[in-house]
Amino acid sequence: MDNNIIIIIIVVAVISLLYAAIKFFRFCFGPTGGNMGFCAAAKPSFIWYNISQFLSRCIFKTYNRMKIYGTEQIPVGRQFVTVANHASILDGFIMGGSVRLPLFIMVKKEAFENPIKGFYLRKVMCFPVDRSIVDATAIKTAMRVLNDGYNLGLFPEGTRNREGYIGEFKSGAIKFALKKKLPILPAYIHNSHLLTPPGKILPRPAKMSVHFLPLIDTKAMLEEGKTEEDILKLLHDQICTKGSEVAGYDVRVSATKQES
Repeated sequence: MDNNIIIIIIVVAVISLLYAAIKFFRFCFGPTGGNMGFCAAAKPSFIWYNISQFLSRCIFKTYNRMKIYGTEQIPVGRQFVTVANHASILDGFIMGGSVRLPLFIMVKKEAFENPIKGFYLRKVMCFPVDRSIVDATAIKTAMRVLNDGYNLGLFPEGTRNREGYIGEFKSGAIKFALKKKLPILPAYIHNSHLLTPPGKILPRPAKMSVHFLPLIDTKAMLEEGKTEEDILKLLHDQICTKGSEVAGYDVRVSATKQES
């Protein structure tokens, strides 16, 4: 074979490999692709979850000196839905590392857009919700999780408050627990907003804590004639009361508006 032809073949092969490598790199680290194809089809793995849970707990306890209070409130051998305030993109890992039981967590769809991140989140038992619509797929996934006997984790504010305050809970936040008449485990996460302040890439070594509160017996409350709004208000009040006690100031968003 002519040497020139061999050189041309080698050059074309190298260019093709470089092009493929660039495309692969852009796909893996780009902003799209995580909610489609093999990434969206990734199945939850208890092995992945247990490893992630263990590492999360170790890192937060070491790097952020995380303290966990009220672990005696966490049901053992009894299904539940846990609900917490939301101030950091790491809150799901904080909750998973604190509960120490299998916990499926509903996370905004945007968090899954990167393929690597989207694949990983699905493997560690997170599932996406489109907050711009009534997401029927997310609702079906949440109900399937509960019907299969697993626990569910929710952040009912719908978005994180970067200043660490607690906003109103969305009206449909506890429908899953009420439909199945499951107990709700309230939790207050303190100072997680300091871990991921705007403009910072790496998490900060801010000291933080997680506080579990007594279970809310939704079945008993419904039998007493309490409404969804009553239970939601009780849940919000309990988490805000604990937050204000721990933080030393009123953590309700309404309080910041009154002060300004």
